[in-house]
Amino acid sequence: MLNNKKNTFEQHDNESGSYYFHSILKPDLFSHLQENLNADICIIGGGLTGVTSALNLAKNGYKVVLLEARKVGWGASGRNGGQLSFGLRREQIYIEKLLGVNHAKELWNLGLEAVQDVKDYISTYKIDCGIQQGVMHAGYYKKDYVNFHNEIEHLQKYYDFDNFKYFDEKEIQEQINSKKYYSGLLNKSAYHLNPLKLLYGLVRELINLKVMIFENSPVEKIEENHGGVSVFTKHNIINANFAVVGCNGYLDNLLGKVRNKYMPINNYIIATEPIGEENARKFIRNNYAVCDTRFIIDYYRFSEDWRMLFGGGETFTSNFLREAKYFVSKRMYKVFPDLKKYKIDFSWGGTLAITINRLPNFGALMNDKVLYAQGYSGHGLALSTLAGKLIAEKISGTSNRFNFFQSISHFTIPGGNLLRRPIYASAVAYYKFRDLY
Repeated sequence: MLNNKKNTFEQHDNESGSYYFHSILKPDLFSHLQENLNADICIIGGGLTGVTSALNLAKNGYKVVLLEARKVGWGASGRNGGQLSFGLRREQIYIEKLLGVNHAKELWNLGLEAVQDVKDYISTYKIDCGIQQGVMHAGYYKKDYVNFHNEIEHLQKYYDFDNFKYFDEKEIQEQINSKKYYSGLLNKSAYHLNPLKLLYGLVRELINLKVMIFENSPVEKIEENHGGVSVFTKHNIINANFAVVGCNGYLDNLLGKVRNKYMPINNYIIATEPIGEENARKFIRNNYAVCDTRFIIDYYRFSEDWRMLFGGGETFTSNFLREAKYFVSKRMYKVFPDLKKYKIDFSWGGTLAITINRLPNFGALMNDKVLYAQGYSGHGLALSTLAGKLIAEKISGTSNRFNFFQSISHFTIPGGNLLRRPIYASAVAYYKFRDLY
């Protein structure tokens, strides 16, 4: 069944919980909205887009209220692979051809800024989220070395970027103890971390700034009024000058046809029992995070307590797999057969938003009173924190950096909400078949 009538955020209700939720100490928040309120800004979504929007706006003196349908970090911000990398989901050469060199360079600089912002948040607010340096792109195909060398050369020549390191077949298999890879490209300016610990570190700062955060408060609709917008939950209304929507793949029908600019994809992760640092380094020598070069990628890393966190495989229905552990472990054992000796402690899923061009979709509705950012296409750890900063800039009167993203044209997936899942699933069938070989 490709579609059902449940909200996307409800699909996690029967899960036993992710490793990330197991790893954190949750701060006390309001259980749900119980009264009508007035605010300068109403933020919808308790992920990194919403939380960083709230942080930047509250620091600028705005009265901010944040509504989350379930728990803060319930969506992709608390479920992702934890890889923090600059840039966008597509190669810089592609972006130059699509948008022009000047526009592409502005986005490149913003991507670098996004990673630095996360590092600054961690330092400023003393967030213990297990940050580690290095993300390795592992070449699954024999000819991947050509793309790796082209990227190194292009970014050195035109962007003065010299923080990649190339690995040939012998070297990559020394770094990653698997016979699946023929080459590798290490990004020394990228990192990996526990994303939910990062998020809750920022949430604690929101509490210090007196931001009101209400969990279990799904928003049903947004309406423009004479002075701003009205945000409706089932029983209450928040009147605000602006609304910020940071729901990404969990948007559903809240912004109408905006949902047809992306495809919601379900992705899954498992976590083994802790195996210890010595054993872990037998699999990944230098504790890098890894993602391969297939269309449906494998991505993995070790957690701060030395669990293998392995993600891979996708489904396109609105129903989650009943047991992701077996679905993902088959992929993991193909890469690392020796991990079969360790128990799998956690399995979970999350929904991300994939645009056709893989670039994020920023926009505004209701005479610029409703701002949104979504469609991070699996690259959201850095981009969502950047989005919150740029949204705050736009609300405060500086629109140019937000507009670098808003001006990107996005293809509308045809068929409306009923057909976009089967259309997209059919479109990627060829690439899924290609990944098998």
